[in-house]
Amino acid sequence: MKFLVFLFFTFNMVFALSLEQAVELAVKNNTSARLSLLDLQKAEENIRKARAGILPKVSFSYSYTRLGGDLAFGFTPKNRHSYVLEMDQTLFNRGVFEGLSLAREQKELQELVYEDIKREVEFQTKQLFYALLYKREVVKLLEENLKYWEENYKQTEGKFQAGVIPKVELMRAKAQLENAKAQLENTLADYRKSLEDFKAFLRYDGEIEVEGKLEMQELKQGDFKALLENNSTLKVARRSLEVSKRVVELQKSQYYPTLDLFATYQGNTARIGGKDSMLNGYTIGARLNYNIFDGFAREASIAQARIDLLKQMENLKDTEQKLRAELNKTLLDIDSLRAQIGAVKLSLESAEESLRLSKERYRFGVATQLEVLDAVSNYNNTLQNYYFLLYLYNTALARLERLTK
Repeated sequence: MKFLVFLFFTFNMVFALSLEQAVELAVKNNTSARLSLLDLQKAEENIRKARAGILPKVSFSYSYTRLGGDLAFGFTPKNRHSYVLEMDQTLFNRGVFEGLSLAREQKELQELVYEDIKREVEFQTKQLFYALLYKREVVKLLEENLKYWEENYKQTEGKFQAGVIPKVELMRAKAQLENAKAQLENTLADYRKSLEDFKAFLRYDGEIEVEGKLEMQELKQGDFKALLENNSTLKVARRSLEVSKRVVELQKSQYYPTLDLFATYQGNTARIGGKDSMLNGYTIGARLNYNIFDGFAREASIAQARIDLLKQMENLKDTEQKLRAELNKTLLDIDSLRAQIGAVKLSLESAEESLRLSKERYRFGVATQLEVLDAVSNYNNTLQNYYFLLYLYNTALARLERLTK
């Protein structure tokens, strides 16, 4: 009853959250997703930074120097001005081009990482949401169960006062009632703690209540092993391998020479004909640079990049094997749960009919209150098991979606 009273007084202040709204809110607020978006922005800036290597560079410098009388003699001016305006343009630099390609690959990788994080957040949200739906159903079952134990205690108390039964029967009924209350309080507390965990996961400060009920969802058939190729985690692993290959090429680019063009326009103060004058002029040239020997530093860098590539290849193989195994286990779980749910449905129908007959027998004075309580307990336990299997089944479907999307 406390659960229903709680919902009644807080209905206007509680945000009823559907599964779709919960997923949207989780993706929007999840810390990992938000950090991944920032990493994506950083990757975009890295592209701009790498692109700067093929764009012209322009610089300007100016200096002024005043010489004392002891230093300024002959053709040396006392006030010296000088400036340099310079432009450099890269014509060929393999490292710059490979770095730009690497930056683009890293951005594509980060986009895949963000999608993978979103898929994981969606799965975790669904898992927590289904768990809340299950726990809420259990609370409702225990509330209904408590009503029967309260009625049983009233009747037992009346019989005791009438002198029909001994005090030990009254004490037993009281203990059973208190046990039912304690069980409800414990389940309600667990449900509300799970709500708090869900709010923390969503990073939502207000009061929420999950909307909907546990139902048998339809399994859309398909070639799940082929759909595994769509798995976002697998795409991240494959793209990471491509990035590692690009890093190797970047390190190899150190073997290539670089060629740059440069042009300067400069001026400085000089004394001509006894007067200080500013001399101006320009220079144009090309600069070829080739690192002949660097103490085997290039070879070490390439070797390290190749080792990282081999590690990434092993990581990809491991990821593929784990995902295939998880997919096979998930499909087995779904088949098993479907069979269990079908069996429990039949048991539930039987328990429901037994409860109906017990109530009828009790109404006509043929059955006892304890017989009704046993039938209620059997029905509630079967129904609770049914809801638990639905929770596991829906979670397994969410995991299947996570693996094939």
